[in-house]
Amino acid sequence: MKKYLKAMAGAIALVTAVGTFSGCGSSTGGGEAASEESSIITLTENSNVGNATNDLAGSVSDDVKNIKVDNKLIWLAWWAIDENSPEVKLFKEMYGTPAGVPDGYSAANDDDLFINLNVSYADRYERLASMVQSGDSPDCFPFEIENYPYSVYKNLFQSVDGLFNFDDDLWADTKDVINSLQWNGHIYCPVVAVGCNSVLWYRKSIAAQAGVEDPWTQFENGEWDWDSFLETCRTFTDPDNGKYAIDGYWFQNRLLATTGTPLISLEDGKLVGHFNDANIEKLMEMLQLFDDEAGESLRYPREVLAGWNTNPREWNAGNVLFLEDGKWSFEGSGSVGTFKRNNKDWDDDEVQFVPYPKMPGSDEYYQPMKIDPIMLVSSARNIDGYKAWIYCNALCSQDEAVNQAFREQFMESYECPEYIMDRIDLMEDPETFTAVFDFRDGIGQDIADPGSGDSPLETLTFYPVMNGTSYVQQRNEVLPAIEKRIEDMNAAVSQ
Repeated sequence: MKKYLKAMAGAIALVTAVGTFSGCGSSTGGGEAASEESSIITLTENSNVGNATNDLAGSVSDDVKNIKVDNKLIWLAWWAIDENSPEVKLFKEMYGTPAGVPDGYSAANDDDLFINLNVSYADRYERLASMVQSGDSPDCFPFEIENYPYSVYKNLFQSVDGLFNFDDDLWADTKDVINSLQWNGHIYCPVVAVGCNSVLWYRKSIAAQAGVEDPWTQFENGEWDWDSFLETCRTFTDPDNGKYAIDGYWFQNRLLATTGTPLISLEDGKLVGHFNDANIEKLMEMLQLFDDEAGESLRYPREVLAGWNTNPREWNAGNVLFLEDGKWSFEGSGSVGTFKRNNKDWDDDEVQFVPYPKMPGSDEYYQPMKIDPIMLVSSARNIDGYKAWIYCNALCSQDEAVNQAFREQFMESYECPEYIMDRIDLMEDPETFTAVFDFRDGIGQDIADPGSGDSPLETLTFYPVMNGTSYVQQRNEVLPAIEKRIEDMNAAVSQ
């Protein structure tokens, strides 16, 4: 059973991480490009969620329920755990609300499960490393494929070997993914679900007014491939009148996944580069067309008009056709949800999304997918609490009644139409799409160019789209540094 949207409290402004790590958050930019809405929306209390988790708690085996948790969990992240989420409800029903508070900390409310330590997105790994080194580690931290396995290579997380029996039926749907993420023969990522990472949001009426065939209809008809995507972008784009086909920080990386070949894969516990793949070269040649100087100005020029931020307001105004963003855009003050709630005159089905187009002639429909395991921080003290929390996430992800109750809770809290949820179900159905995981950013930022600060891996996809640089030319310049880092990391595994 798929887990639906992961509720996060608040919108996350994407910023460039400093130091040795990289990554991304939500696609809502800061400053003038940000959304009008600033308030944080959280999940509403829902009796159906409580009833479903109560029933689930009664069916759980004693070996899972008999974990004793004395202290609240310390969570370090740029977003807070929502205490109304099904996972928290299940935890409290199975283990109670821990009363203990670690020395030096205080709980916002006595009945909270978590002590949420908020950190800016840019500073998240510096703060984590500092806490680990000082012996004051938080218990858990969000997984980010952008920094894996480098974060383990730098000893920020500890393995979960022996904490869970991954041969148990509870892990049947994700066991293969869990094993594929092993590093140095150890398991670090207790994956409970595989979800949709990012989609192309569009307004139905804006596409129709521009004479564009509805992208979702193209997808349903089996016509949504690179060629039809490019034709759609060209039809809409009119730079002289401020019309651009797409805005987003990482659409080029999402499209790269549709080749079915990541720039860097993790195979048998080692990193493997695929930089010379012919399909990757072909895709990057197409993406050069999105640049304003070397191509056809298909992308929104955010570096000129929005201080390098994305600008969801232009999507809202109908000047950008596609907004690349995560499925979580209906949550909190995320851009798509904000505009849907604020524009009461929009038709019920005005907000649409479509998956990334497939490679022409491909028998497989590859998509960039997302996994959200919670990492056990090095030197974390509340191991039992962490173990119980992971069990609650895994149990909720598998339970039909809990998922249905959460679906209703989510739609009510964020005014999300049911057809959006139905499409997310389709996106997360392995019969529809083949998941692609790319570890291109998981080799660390400390090999970035000292002048520009750009990561070599980032430039491979960023420069063709933003600067019109040839992918092959850029690859020839940066590949030695990338291959040396891969070699060093793989050597550490072999020791």
